[in-house]
Formats: sequence, C-alpha cells, structure tokens
Amino acid sequence: MTDPAEMIAWLDRRIASAMTWLDDHGHGSKKPRPENEITTKEYDIARFEEIKAAYLKALARRNQEGAAA
Repeated sequence: MTDPAEMIAWLDRRIASAMTWLDDHGHGSKKPRPENEITTKEYDIARFEEIKAAYLKALARRNQEGAAA
C-alpha cells in the first residue's frame, strides 16, 4: 500500500498544480483558455479535494480501529 503521507502529498500537488493552471490560464489571466478547459480544471480540483477528504476520513477510521484492537 502507498504510504498515506505520500498519497496526501500527491493529492496536494495535483490540487496545487490545477490551481496554478487556473491562475495562469483562468478567467483573470491576460489570455484565458476556452471556458470548457477552465471548467474541467475546476472540476478536477473539486474531485481531488473530495478524494483527499475521503482518504483522510478512511485513514482516521482505520487508525481508530487499530487503536481499539
């Protein structure tokens, strides 16, 4: 299994990368990309944040069960 810290760091990097892309190419940039590309990046960020939250919740539950055993 992938180390939890490594997985969380990977998700954080993906989120940061997509946010940087939006800063560089989103609505407020000098030459924004087409709306569908911007929407896709916003969707990606939301999904990565959902995955991270679910992963952290599952990890906390696993740690709690391990402590109870």
